[in-house]
Amino acid sequence: MFKSGFKTRAHLSLLIANIIYGVNYSVAKSIMPDQIKPLALVAIRSISAAALFWLASLFLPKEKVSKKDILFLAFCSLFGVVTNQVLFLVGLNYTSPVNSSIIVSTNPIFAFILAALILKENITYLKGIGLAIGLTGVLILILENGTPDISSRTFLGDISTLVNTISWAFYTVIIKRMLEKYHPVTVMKWTFFFGMFITFSIGFPNLSSTDWSAITLNGWLGIGFVLVFATFVGYLLIAFGLRRLSPTIVSTYTYLNPVIAAYLATLMGQDRIDIHMILSAILIFAGVFVVSWQKKSDQTKIGS
Repeated sequence: MFKSGFKTRAHLSLLIANIIYGVNYSVAKSIMPDQIKPLALVAIRSISAAALFWLASLFLPKEKVSKKDILFLAFCSLFGVVTNQVLFLVGLNYTSPVNSSIIVSTNPIFAFILAALILKENITYLKGIGLAIGLTGVLILILENGTPDISSRTFLGDISTLVNTISWAFYTVIIKRMLEKYHPVTVMKWTFFFGMFITFSIGFPNLSSTDWSAITLNGWLGIGFVLVFATFVGYLLIAFGLRRLSPTIVSTYTYLNPVIAAYLATLMGQDRIDIHMILSAILIFAGVFVVSWQKKSDQTKIGS
């Protein structure tokens, strides 16, 4: 019963995190580059998150992290903090929120393969069917909104987002062992501690040239959302989910991003709800459910 409760909370954490990320596409896009440049936002995002995680750790029992694990967390930061944040915001700056969310929704495919190769996770027919159902929902949404615009203006953004997606999938697989060993806040504070030095050095030129007095109130609210919710809260919720669930299940929740991005555009008067959106949402939720529902008796592997 207790394990079931933990898993329910893990799924709820992932749902909330991906709702935040779905909203973040439009919010981050609205403040870049007019209010703040992408690399400047990356720098303050990492520094702020590191500060918040270290502050949160003061209210938790102290955990001693071995030197070997600290080095491993530094390695993880290259993929979960540096590559993820830099390429996500740079990519989003050049492409559209819908394009970005659709590309990110391919994350389960990479996590599915990497989890099998690294964690030796069973590639069951049930998981394969669930991923296919969710991907079908995403494809319906893609076709309804048109195929991604692979033009000279957006190509760099799309490629950056794709590399970021692969990097994030790799991060969710390799960080799981640390999350099973230490508290999520402990893992995040060290990951962001190492990551912020690299992101700060990358973003410093843009950071030093930013005209802070020119940022509007809406701009500051957008920056605050990215720093607090899309980074601190989002990363923490994903970490809680990864602690109890497999990377494949965690990554499947990214299928929600295109739906949330599309519905947000509808609420903002940029689009309208139609049967395609409703059908894609049903399929995506069904895909998440099927991948999450694993019977003990289902031990059949694909290809076995």
